[in-house]
Amino acid sequence: MSTKIDFPSNWLCDGRELKPKNGATSSNTWVFDGKEVKPKSGATSANTWVWDGKELKPKNGALSSNTWVVDGRKIKPKNGAVSANTYEMDDLPILAVAGKLVLRLY
Repeated sequence: MSTKIDFPSNWLCDGRELKPKNGATSSNTWVFDGKEVKPKSGATSANTWVWDGKELKPKNGALSSNTWVVDGRKIKPKNGAVSANTYEMDDLPILAVAGKLVLRLY
Protein backbone atom coordinates (compact mmCIF):
# COMPACT_ATOMS: atom_id res chain seq x y z
CA MET A 1 0.00 0.00 0.00
CA SER A 2 1.29 3.47 -0.85
CA THR A 3 1.76 6.35 1.56
CA LYS A 4 -0.38 9.48 1.36
CA ILE A 5 1.48 12.77 1.01
CA ASP A 6 0.33 15.06 3.79
CA PHE A 7 0.56 18.72 2.90
CA PRO A 8 1.41 20.68 6.07
CA SER A 9 -0.89 23.44 7.23
CA ASN A 10 2.03 25.86 7.69
CA TRP A 11 2.71 25.92 3.91
CA LEU A 12 0.74 27.44 1.02
CA CYS A 13 0.60 26.13 -2.53
CA ASP A 14 -1.63 27.40 -5.33
CA GLY A 15 0.00 25.21 -7.99
CA ARG A 16 2.24 28.02 -9.20
CA GLU A 17 3.92 29.06 -5.95
CA LEU A 18 4.94 27.09 -2.86
CA LYS A 19 5.91 29.00 0.27
CA PRO A 20 5.69 28.97 4.05
CA LYS A 21 2.58 30.64 5.48
CA ASN A 22 4.75 32.80 7.70
CA GLY A 23 8.09 34.34 6.82
CA ALA A 24 7.95 33.69 3.09
CA THR A 25 10.78 35.31 1.12
CA SER A 26 11.99 34.93 -2.43
CA SER A 27 14.70 32.59 -1.16
CA ASN A 28 12.31 30.10 0.50
CA THR A 29 9.58 30.32 -2.14
CA TRP A 30 9.45 27.84 -5.02
CA VAL A 31 7.69 28.48 -8.33
CA PHE A 32 6.31 26.26 -11.08
CA ASP A 33 5.81 27.62 -14.59
CA GLY A 34 4.14 24.51 -15.99
CA LYS A 35 7.48 23.00 -16.95
CA GLU A 36 10.04 23.71 -14.23
CA VAL A 37 10.09 23.75 -10.42
CA LYS A 38 12.70 26.21 -9.17
CA PRO A 39 13.45 28.71 -6.43
CA LYS A 40 11.84 32.12 -6.92
CA SER A 41 15.31 33.66 -6.69
CA GLY A 42 18.69 32.11 -7.38
CA ALA A 43 17.52 29.39 -9.75
CA THR A 44 20.24 27.42 -11.51
CA SER A 45 20.19 24.19 -13.48
CA ALA A 46 21.46 22.47 -10.30
CA ASN A 47 18.40 23.42 -8.20
CA THR A 48 15.75 23.21 -10.93
CA TRP A 49 13.49 20.21 -11.54
CA VAL A 50 11.76 19.51 -14.86
CA TRP A 51 8.17 18.25 -15.16
CA ASP A 52 7.03 16.81 -18.51
CA GLY A 53 3.55 15.79 -17.40
CA LYS A 54 4.65 12.28 -16.41
CA GLU A 55 8.16 12.52 -14.93
CA LEU A 56 9.76 14.86 -12.40
CA LYS A 57 13.55 14.92 -12.68
CA PRO A 58 16.51 17.18 -12.05
CA LYS A 59 17.30 19.56 -14.89
CA ASN A 60 20.95 18.67 -14.47
CA GLY A 61 22.13 15.10 -13.86
CA ALA A 62 18.86 13.20 -14.22
CA LEU A 63 19.16 9.44 -13.73
CA SER A 64 16.55 6.74 -13.30
CA SER A 65 17.48 6.74 -9.60
CA ASN A 66 16.53 10.42 -9.06
CA THR A 67 13.52 10.57 -11.40
CA TRP A 68 9.95 10.29 -10.12
CA VAL A 69 7.16 8.91 -12.31
CA VAL A 70 3.44 9.65 -11.99
CA ASP A 71 1.10 6.73 -12.54
CA GLY A 72 -2.51 7.85 -12.16
CA ARG A 73 -2.62 9.69 -8.81
CA LYS A 74 0.48 7.92 -7.50
CA ILE A 75 4.10 8.97 -7.78
CA LYS A 76 7.04 6.60 -7.43
CA PRO A 77 10.74 6.38 -8.22
CA LYS A 78 11.47 5.41 -11.82
CA ASN A 79 13.91 2.81 -10.52
CA GLY A 80 13.35 0.64 -7.44
CA ALA A 81 9.72 1.49 -6.69
CA VAL A 82 8.13 -0.47 -3.84
CA SER A 83 5.08 0.27 -1.74
CA ALA A 84 7.21 2.07 0.88
CA ASN A 85 8.41 4.70 -1.63
CA THR A 86 5.21 5.02 -3.67
CA TYR A 87 3.01 7.95 -2.66
CA GLU A 88 -0.64 8.89 -3.12
CA MET A 89 -0.82 12.40 -4.58
CA ASP A 90 -4.58 12.83 -4.12
CA ASP A 91 -5.40 16.27 -5.58
CA LEU A 92 -2.10 17.92 -4.71
CA PRO A 93 -0.45 19.91 -7.50
CA ILE A 94 2.92 18.62 -8.69
CA LEU A 95 4.61 21.60 -7.00
CA ALA A 96 3.33 20.49 -3.58
CA VAL A 97 4.42 16.91 -4.32
CA ALA A 98 7.87 18.17 -5.33
CA GLY A 99 8.07 20.10 -2.06
CA LYS A 100 7.78 16.84 -0.15
CA LEU A 101 9.67 14.34 -2.28
CA VAL A 102 12.49 16.18 -4.02
CA LEU A 103 12.90 19.47 -2.17
CA ARG A 104 12.26 17.86 1.25
CA LEU A 105 10.75 21.07 2.62
CA TYR A 106 8.32 19.22 4.90
